[in-house]
Amino acid sequence: MKPFAGILAAIFLVGGAFALADKTSPKAAPGPAKNASCNACREKKPVIDPANLGEEDADSRPAYAAAAQHPETIDKIHCYCGCEESPNLKHASLLTCFTSLHATGCEICRGEAELAGKMKNEGSADDEVKKVVESFYQK
Repeated sequence: MKPFAGILAAIFLVGGAFALADKTSPKAAPGPAKNASCNACREKKPVIDPANLGEEDADSRPAYAAAAQHPETIDKIHCYCGCEESPNLKHASLLTCFTSLHATGCEICRGEAELAGKMKNEGSADDEVKKVVESFYQK
């Protein structure tokens, strides 16, 4: 009976580890929001699904949603928080900020993405979005 109890304990331990891992690492957005479908994108990692952000990051959801909805546009925009120039971060574009939790702590990343998303939802072309967002944030 003791070996069975040990096996049972191991199953619960592994199951608990998987449950914890599931809660601590946000999942990528489903479907077309994954950048693999954006052949022209410099950033190939998937955007984190905004629904998987915790309550402490709820104010970041609109920006993550914009990045998930418009990866082709967001990928064309330079991020002015300095992450593209950082030797530690080495971000490819603004889109890279949304493939991790980086943007949850950066108002610049979020602001750029939200503005871009708003413009795209209003029908603006990618070139116009890039021009407006970058001219606003480069100052």
